[in-house]
Amino acid sequence: MPDLHPDQTKTLSEGLSSIQGQAERLLGKMSDDTSASQVAELLHELAALRLLIDLPQDGDRRRDLREPRRDISIFRIDGKDVDCAIEDLSIGGAYIIADWPVKPDTEIELNIPEAGRVAARVVSSTENGVHVQFDDISDPQLIAIANSMRAHYTK
Repeated sequence: MPDLHPDQTKTLSEGLSSIQGQAERLLGKMSDDTSASQVAELLHELAALRLLIDLPQDGDRRRDLREPRRDISIFRIDGKDVDCAIEDLSIGGAYIIADWPVKPDTEIELNIPEAGRVAARVVSSTENGVHVQFDDISDPQLIAIANSMRAHYTK
């Protein structure tokens, strides 16, 4: 697979997700078993392709499958709540966009919609955002993130 820029990967994953949704709606309207079986097989292939695209690429420091998303959220740093957007999420961390400078090794709490506040450490920063690694994630939070990822890829 060619090296893709993260923005290209996200766009491809989101495009495949859209096609997957269209195929699911089509499947719901089908009465012919043979055609329905073919569309179901296509849905399975689309889900597998999305998983492959969102897996870490060669040279990527992330170890875990990530779920592209666009959630508006907040993170807490030094007692202040800062608006942010979660751009991708994995069971090990996230990439967030914020208009607030945060240096590597800074401890924050990220509010993840389905998991609540999760302790995280900034591992790197880019021009637009920061990559965080979850430090002390509880089992219920981990399960909530895993369930969200499963729902994202099997919808």
